[in-house]
Amino acid sequence: MLMRLQTVIIHCSDLQRSLIFYRDKLGFPVKRQYADRTEFHCGPVTLAVREANPPASRRVAAEAGQADPAPLPPGRAQLSFEVLDLDSFYKEKREKGVEFALAPTPQDFGVILAVMLDPDGLPICVVQEGR
Repeated sequence: MLMRLQTVIIHCSDLQRSLIFYRDKLGFPVKRQYADRTEFHCGPVTLAVREANPPASRRVAAEAGQADPAPLPPGRAQLSFEVLDLDSFYKEKREKGVEFALAPTPQDFGVILAVMLDPDGLPICVVQEGR
């Protein structure tokens, strides 16, 4: 079961320029920073800005035996939902015919991530916080 909208991810062409915009011009305080993305405090939903199509996401997909996620050009946004049990969610949704670009895969930043695709190919992240 999807619990809540956890994160809105904005894919950008220049991470530093976007950091300055969202932090300095809009005033969102930084929650966490990583090499390829920055997360901002934005109420109950995290606002994340990340480099469009970073090489690391393609590496994770390849290591998991998955196809590259659909290209996400700068200026696009992506949703991320949280679940309590990603393995069960993944199995249930696959049985219902939901296509995934990435099976549940542990990430360096402490979550397990899967990426499902909507009927138009929009990637939707599903995460389980730490295990």
